[in-house]
Amino acid sequence: MRLSIQAVCHKGLVRDGNEDAVSVGGLFLRDDSVALDVDTPDEGFFYLLVSDGMGGHEAGEEASEFTLKEIKEQLALHQIQPDSFEDDIREAAHYITYKLNGFAAERGQVYPMGCTLTGVIWHYGRVWLVGAGDSRTYRLRGGMLRQLTTDETERGLTGDPSADKRLLNCLGGGTQGRLTVEDIAGKLLSGDTLLICSDGLSDMVPDDDIEQTLAAGGSATDLLRMACEAGGADNISIIIAKIQ
Repeated sequence: MRLSIQAVCHKGLVRDGNEDAVSVGGLFLRDDSVALDVDTPDEGFFYLLVSDGMGGHEAGEEASEFTLKEIKEQLALHQIQPDSFEDDIREAAHYITYKLNGFAAERGQVYPMGCTLTGVIWHYGRVWLVGAGDSRTYRLRGGMLRQLTTDETERGLTGDPSADKRLLNCLGGGTQGRLTVEDIAGKLLSGDTLLICSDGLSDMVPDDDIEQTLAAGGSATDLLRMACEAGGADNISIIIAKIQ
């Protein structure tokens, strides 16, 4: 499967720092962007992941970076095996959660450090969707956008998309770190586009506007601009992968 990839990770217009992080096949991005074409291997792995940190500026930065680097290490060391991928990647999520909760306890942090995680992993001929929290993975097909992940949140009654939102699941954050894993090999076709993003995009820009932009061939930079024009209230991470 050949992918044409654009990725950007930006702190937005309001936050002092950037707790988001992006990994494109192990290339770590924060306050940076990249564009490249990749052939996913039949024997090996490749992945596109977004993680949104929480727990305060430095703690959130550490949580998202630790999570992406730990997944990279476990994949590289073959601790996540093709014949037991679902169990192994969930065990990796539990380990990450244990470590993040431990870091916070050692430092006596008032707010436990944690992060969301979502994206797609190509692993020895199979394709997996992973998710924890409210960062999202979408698929665009035939001009229609479909959210593949499910937001694990509760909303308040203010009508503000970013207000009173309570995260029900994440990695770390004082939780058990439940990771949803789904085989999506049959759900991706040539001509599809994947969008993987943090809520800095999805809370600021309606799905209909994202759909229209992607259907017209819009880029990750276009979506970033739209999120900033809407206020840029949070860190913004975006990966677009067009399947050739």
